[in-house]
Amino acid sequence: MPEISGSTKVLPVIGRPTPQVKAPHFFNAFFARQDIDAVCHAMELSDDAADQLLELLRGWTNAPGIIATIPHKARAAAACDELSERSAALGVANLVRREPDGRLVGDMSDGEGCVQAIRDHGVDPAGKRAFVVGVGGAGSAIAYALAEAGVSALCIQDLDKARTEKLAQILRVRFPAIAISTDAPDMTALDIAVNGSPVGMNGDLNLPMSLDGIPSTAIVCDAVTAPEQTPWLKAAAALGCKTSTGNEMVRGHFSLLCSHFGFKPD
Repeated sequence: MPEISGSTKVLPVIGRPTPQVKAPHFFNAFFARQDIDAVCHAMELSDDAADQLLELLRGWTNAPGIIATIPHKARAAAACDELSERSAALGVANLVRREPDGRLVGDMSDGEGCVQAIRDHGVDPAGKRAFVVGVGGAGSAIAYALAEAGVSALCIQDLDKARTEKLAQILRVRFPAIAISTDAPDMTALDIAVNGSPVGMNGDLNLPMSLDGIPSTAIVCDAVTAPEQTPWLKAAAALGCKTSTGNEMVRGHFSLLCSHFGFKPD
């Protein structure tokens, strides 16, 4: 890693907890390859501190912006002056770019990362039947991106029923040709299953939902990055399914992350 100096740009990742955060690994390796004088690091912040940092960002002239993860994606979107269409629809942002005049521009790329990871495994989501469990910041973005990719049917589930119904309404309006359901999924009919919740993170041995009945032809994905092989993915592999990890999701949208902050992807 290059020596940090007074001219080094700083790209913080704000979240809570942060041990599972992978963006610093990917960005710092990228900065080293590109000989960019910048550093990415995680900041574990309370809600109030995250709000203060987002306001501080307007005047933080050696920071290109911030990356937001659990649980700060909604407050990151709320702090922005301008949002992408998907970020505005979902009310969340994981990328916040600082413009030279201090304006904040947000986007939500988690869903694009998941869809790209699925494609990297040789699966085209178009026409497929998909299921997303856990539709908070990352999960809602994944559901939205799967709809954009042209799935024929999409089932969403979350412990927060109001949040589930709100997202379903957004998706039904934006994608009227897709069958959107909030009922329990028919596992035997699925082509794609995604865990967008934090269940399985950092030693949690629980599954977000049983995979019983899912066909071996399905691909099962997890947004959790630590551990890389979550209980959900291990259960899927035992059933003969293809699996896609949270780290593959990060790699899937890394070029978009770079572009948002003005760095040229390699």
